[in-house]
Amino acid sequence: MGVPAISWSATGILLVLVAWDLTAAGRAGPLRRCTLLLVAQLLVAALVGAMLLGTSGSDVATQFFTGWATSLAATVDLLAVLLSVAAGMETVAVVVVVGVLARGALAFADAPLVGVVSVVFGAAVLWAAWRAFRGEGDPPRPLAPRLATAAVVLAALVLALLSAAATREVTGSAPLVLLAGVLALVGFRHVFGLLRGLLARVPDASVGLAVVLVFIGVKSVLAGLSGVGPAHDARVVLLTLGMVGAVAALGAITAARRAAR
Repeated sequence: MGVPAISWSATGILLVLVAWDLTAAGRAGPLRRCTLLLVAQLLVAALVGAMLLGTSGSDVATQFFTGWATSLAATVDLLAVLLSVAAGMETVAVVVVVGVLARGALAFADAPLVGVVSVVFGAAVLWAAWRAFRGEGDPPRPLAPRLATAAVVLAALVLALLSAAATREVTGSAPLVLLAGVLALVGFRHVFGLLRGLLARVPDASVGLAVVLVFIGVKSVLAGLSGVGPAHDARVVLLTLGMVGAVAALGAITAARRAAR
C-alpha cells in the first residue's frame, strides 16, 4: 500500500470524526467528548505513521509527523484568533467546515503570495493582541456577529493557505498535506468550547491571550518578511504549542489559588 492509498483511507476516517465532532450531542459531556476526539486523533496519527514506516520508510513517516505538527500549530493559531473575537459555537462549526474544504483544496494547489499573506495576517493578529490587552483582564469582548464571522472565516482561509504551503514544503506530497491538515482539525470545536469556558473563569484572561497573540503575530510577520511564508521548523512548532500550554497552565493555577482564598 503506497502513500496515496494510506492517505485517502485515513482522511476518510478523519472526515467522519470531524463530522461527529460537529454534530455530537447528548450523553457524553464536553470534556469526555473532547478527550475522545483528541485520543482518536493521536491514534490515527500513530497508525498512519506506523503504516508509512512499514511501506515507505522512515523518511516519509518523519515527513508526515512533521507536516502534522505544522498543521497543528496553524490550528492552534486559529484557536487563538477565534478566542480573541469571542466567536460563538455556531461560527466555529462554520470555520471547521471552511478549514477542511480549504485545506483539502490547497493541498493540491500552489499557494500564491504566501509571504505577503503571512505579513498581513501577522499584523492583524497583533492588532487583535492589542485589543485583548486593552480588555484589562476581562474576557475578550465579542465583535459584531457579522464582523466576527467574516473575521474568523477569513482567518481559517488564510491559515489553511499558510499551513498547506508549509506542510507541502515539509512533505512534498499533496496526499500527506491533505491528511495532516484534516487530522489537525479533529476535536477543534470541543477544544475551543473548553478553552472559552476556561477564559471566562480565569482572572486576567485577556492578558494571557494577548501574550499568545503577540507571539503568533510576530512569528507570522517575521516569516512573511523572510519571503518563505510560515515557519515550519520543528522548534517553532514546539515553541508555539509550548507557549499556549504554558499560558493556559499559569491561568489555571492563578484561578485555583484565587478560588482557594
